[in-house]
Amino acid sequence: MPKLIDHIERRREFTEAAIRVIGRRGIDNTRLADVARAVGATTGALTHYFEGKDALLLAAFDHIAQQILQELLSDDGTEDLVARAALALPLDEEGVVQWRVWLCFLSRAVADPTLADINNRYYDEFREKAARILRREQTEGRLAPDIDCDVTAEAVIAVVDGLGVHAAMQPDIWTAERLQNQLEAMLRPLLPAP
Repeated sequence: MPKLIDHIERRREFTEAAIRVIGRRGIDNTRLADVARAVGATTGALTHYFEGKDALLLAAFDHIAQQILQELLSDDGTEDLVARAALALPLDEEGVVQWRVWLCFLSRAVADPTLADINNRYYDEFREKAARILRREQTEGRLAPDIDCDVTAEAVIAVVDGLGVHAAMQPDIWTAERLQNQLEAMLRPLLPAP
């Protein structure tokens, strides 16, 4: 009897393996065979789900972006905006790997209009979600009413991006504690209470 395969789960396994491999080796040093080997599969099995390395990178990027959006939108009781922003930072080894994949994607997006468009759409969504959270904070009386939520959302994203890049490149120096302290120092003045 043939083995039943959950194709959605199998694609997710390849995507998560790609994140790990690309995060360790970079996109240029990653081969499809490396990713297939990481899940105990053949390259042929991998190419059944992904046309090539760029398609795999795009899936890895999308997986990471969806996780970030899910964390931003989660109703986990985190009302403090600085704590919520910290959810997007690479505070552990897995986060560092994800940020490195993100940087690999960005380096490709610089010269590829299709990837750049995808990146821009994600950032538009991040800004929209962050501004929505800020507006809710204003409505609920936790954020000063004179704050421009759209401009502040951009600033929050810029701070997180900057810290994330540093931590992805120097994880030994940019520890979770240092990242959180720096995030606090940079964001708290932007988010005054009423």
